[in-house]
Amino acid sequence: MVDGNRQMQARLFVGVDGGGSRTRARVRADSGELLGEAEAEAGNARLPQGYEENIRACRLAIAAAGLGEDAMARVYAGFGLAGTQQDTDLKNILDRPHPFASLTVDTDAYAAWLGAFGGGDGAILILGTGSCGLAVIDGQRINVGGWGLDIADDGSGAALGRQAIRRALWALEGMAPLTPFAESVLADFGGEAQNATIWAAEAVPGDFAAYAPRTFDYAERGDELAVAVVTKTAVEATMLITRLRELGAQSVAMIGGLFPRILPWLNDSTRAVMVEPAADAADGAILMARRTLDGIGTGRE
Repeated sequence: MVDGNRQMQARLFVGVDGGGSRTRARVRADSGELLGEAEAEAGNARLPQGYEENIRACRLAIAAAGLGEDAMARVYAGFGLAGTQQDTDLKNILDRPHPFASLTVDTDAYAAWLGAFGGGDGAILILGTGSCGLAVIDGQRINVGGWGLDIADDGSGAALGRQAIRRALWALEGMAPLTPFAESVLADFGGEAQNATIWAAEAVPGDFAAYAPRTFDYAERGDELAVAVVTKTAVEATMLITRLRELGAQSVAMIGGLFPRILPWLNDSTRAVMVEPAADAADGAILMARRTLDGIGTGRE
């Protein structure tokens, strides 16, 4: 019975990786044992429903671990969230009520770096729905990009999708080749530019990123328009990787679902510095929560 009581009172750690298309939550025991995992919808902090999706993912992960709602009170949570690079958006999350014993929040890039390098020097580049690079050299963290689709997200799935639609509209108006890929994209809007405009006004980054797989499929078959879109995305990714290397990173860890498709489009010298992360952003977020308990800040204070 004593052992059972100790188990009931043991600390739990939850790590959340909240991006522009989905949220992943992972529960580990104090010993590091994996207890449960779950997913929810997009958890980007700037989306209206983002915070609720992060909390929902945690509750689902706790349930997957076979634990009840009361377990949330002994959870030390780390949230690595897209959309928190801006201090105002970070504060908005930190000011919200939560059910945990403690909550530490930082960017998805910071959580990804912690997972990739365990707190050691190195750089990561996220190429998913959005994009963001982070280098940590001699304890100093330096961001590269990550300012959202409106003004940045170079090399991302969302930027790729937006470019695909833009070039398809060029083709509709005679300014680019009307290839099978262009026709495929235009068919989504009934061949009408105004329909694309109406759709774009309500679209979120994940909606644009949904065009990435189709673009790569056509590019790999040699479609001229799709090749142009993917080539531009590869140039943008290379720009970010080059800057991370200039900051002193010996290698750059690849984070995000776009990398398996974009990697063959990068040049040999760029591919040579890319490495797989030691662990993912969800485990990085757990490490973030542990480091907070140990009095190690995130570096944004």
